Amino acid sequence: MEANKPIGWYLKEADQQITSYMNDVFKDLSITRFHWMVIRNIAERGRINTWQFFQEVKHFVTVQEYGEIIQLFKDRGWIVIGAEDTCTLTAAGEEAYRDLAALQKERAAHMMRGISDEEYKLTLSVLNRIIENIVQQ
Repeated sequence: MEANKPIGWYLKEADQQITSYMNDVFKDLSITRFHWMVIRNIAERGRINTWQFFQEVKHFVTVQEYGEIIQLFKDRGWIVIGAEDTCTLTAAGEEAYRDLAALQKERAAHMMRGISDEEYKLTLSVLNRIIENIVQQ
């Protein structure tokens, strides 16, 4: 791959490739990278407020897609929705999360092969500075 395209091209291409790659690992479970994003956050945070968390992911999924993800998790018995519209994992959801995390970890290791921690941190730092420069404009 030639390295003379604008940064936006690489960002979009990387995102599309990551999405496709991660969707492939989860396809047998009929979930996507974005399902993983939601269940991971519920597991790591202990609970999420459904609407507030949507504000964090609205650049990745539409409100309808997000609602479908939440509904699928409810239908599978992976989450319960409690007071103040908070989602928490059930025992089945915690088990599903562990299984998905193992798959994701394996794929992420392959995806990051040959990239040092320093290179990864530098990439994040550069991208963060680009974002900050634009926001502060």
